[in-house]
Amino acid sequence: MSAPLRSFTLAAAGGLCLAEIWIAGLYYQGYQILAGRHGWFPSEMAFLLYYLLFGLPAVALFTASLSSSLGRRLLDGVDAAGDLPARDATAMVACASALTFLMVTLVRFGLLKDAAISDDEHAYAFMGQLFASGRIYVPSLPPPLRPFLDNQFIINNGKMYGIYFPGHPIALAIGEAFHVMHWIPTVSATLTVPLAFAVARRLFGLRAAILTLLLLLVSPYFLFPSATILAHSTAAVLLMSFLYAALRLRETPEALRWWVVAAVALSWATLTRPFSAPFFAAPWLLWLLADLRSRRSARAWTGAVLLCLIGAAALGLLLAYQTALSGSPFVSGYQTFSRIHHWGLIGKALEAIPPLPSVHELMFTLARINFWLFGWPVSFVLLLSFRRSPGGLRLFTGVALVFLVYAAISAATIHPVGPVHYAELAVPLVILSASGLERLVEIARTVPWPGAARAAVTLPVAALLCALVTFVPVYGGSLRASADLTRAPDEMLAAQGVTRAVVFVHSLPALHVSPYSWAYYRRNNHPDLTDPILYVNYASPERNREFARLFPDRPAFAMGMKDGKFVIMPGP
Repeated sequence: MSAPLRSFTLAAAGGLCLAEIWIAGLYYQGYQILAGRHGWFPSEMAFLLYYLLFGLPAVALFTASLSSSLGRRLLDGVDAAGDLPARDATAMVACASALTFLMVTLVRFGLLKDAAISDDEHAYAFMGQLFASGRIYVPSLPPPLRPFLDNQFIINNGKMYGIYFPGHPIALAIGEAFHVMHWIPTVSATLTVPLAFAVARRLFGLRAAILTLLLLLVSPYFLFPSATILAHSTAAVLLMSFLYAALRLRETPEALRWWVVAAVALSWATLTRPFSAPFFAAPWLLWLLADLRSRRSARAWTGAVLLCLIGAAALGLLLAYQTALSGSPFVSGYQTFSRIHHWGLIGKALEAIPPLPSVHELMFTLARINFWLFGWPVSFVLLLSFRRSPGGLRLFTGVALVFLVYAAISAATIHPVGPVHYAELAVPLVILSASGLERLVEIARTVPWPGAARAAVTLPVAALLCALVTFVPVYGGSLRASADLTRAPDEMLAAQGVTRAVVFVHSLPALHVSPYSWAYYRRNNHPDLTDPILYVNYASPERNREFARLFPDRPAFAMGMKDGKFVIMPGP
């Protein structure tokens, strides 16, 4: 059989495997992924099973088809990446950053329709607007009227504020001051790219850094969360800033500016994601401490003292923030919300005796990230091959510690764009995977089979092709359908020409219409209730009229589910 015919035959066989994935989906509503629920569900389980059974052979067949024609050029490109001139490397970083901005924007508007994927985003937007106004809370309405503004992850007990830690809302407030709050995560993701390149270069070399750029551009777990206004893109850019500063400090520990950068970045990251940032940073802080003890440099110790002082100031800021809101420096918004609503974050991964919830959270998360990291049937194949250098082991240890901490507290995570609790780890996971790809190619060169190296470098391309025609459409289509549910109230009002009103929301389609949504509740109003359309909770016609008297210049409407349809009606 001639080489072209052989390649065509292999590609056709791979295409048949992918076709079977979609054909089997006819039994499972096109693999519609249900949102707003914890756990695996039949249509998703069916897709992932077929993706493993037929996606893996498809990847292997496409790899065999492409490796002879494309593999040599890819291999030459990987070899050349190690000696890329500085000017060309800078140009690649700039292009990757620009493409990241473009692709995150496409996901945000094309798939998510600039809609919230969870009630967490509604709370973060409220906090960003609140902080931008120079306040951390607003007084609640009088007690009889407070229930109209009760909402998920919002405390309304005399003071009205969001439950989350202040780090990410500070970033959103900066954007809100310039009327670009929803662009902050996109900008954060864009800035993360050059930092990831710089970190990967210092840990694994230029070749791995170039591969990091390429893999970031094909990682749904990096791109999709960055299209939301969740806190993870802010945490990611801060953790990469800390990591880069720590690596620079190992080179020049007397440079006080890098101590300040490391301290500010880590402190801000901890104020953003306090369950993950300190544990991710722990191996690097211990590394810096060991280096300090061996060098005995007075200026370096001065920098370390600065780091501690800035960290202490951040802790003091957090304690003062919590005191102003709850009356106690040790009671967070989470705790207050849990007490009021008899709801807790800890131990919700699974209703079972310990340690079963912890085991489930860890394994469930790893299984999901295996698919979401690159959208491949086995995304971890590169990650597990990373180079076991001291820096690589520290990076892996920091990631592993975060997984173990969340498993220990067994805090259930939502997963519309992969396991959300862990999304700030996407970048270090990609860096480790880039090192793994480089190492796989090196190992393949030592195999007696002459085509092994070409196959190793072609495999990610083949896996990407499979992801683009299976994983991305399946999850992207379901996310788009969920976004339609979130946007339904605004679109319904716009269709009726309503531009200014008080709308009493009885129920939303998120819990009633497939594929459902993690945005169960209405969006929050501006803290000053200045929105043209105010969404409030439905109580009763009499109480609704009492609330509507506060806004005599606005017509009142009621909306909710009726006979399986989402409807809007005039009047309270």
